[in-house]
Amino acid sequence: MPFDPTKPEEDSPLDAGEMRNQLNGLNDNIATKASNCDGVDQLNIAFHDPVSRSEAEAIQAKLNEVIAALHT
Repeated sequence: MPFDPTKPEEDSPLDAGEMRNQLNGLNDNIATKASNCDGVDQLNIAFHDPVSRSEAEAIQAKLNEVIAALHT
């Protein structure tokens, strides 16, 4: 069952089945998002002190790649 942000309704009695379905729906959403990042490789560069412009740009590009993967 997909996650429904409108449940549980305010002041409704607790229902274990409904709560279980909500948690399972959230778990499915999280698992799907996490698997979207499987194709993103690690950022394997050595950093200098201070960080150079090219290193900062590499970090930015990798972060943008992760964000894009999470949005799919």
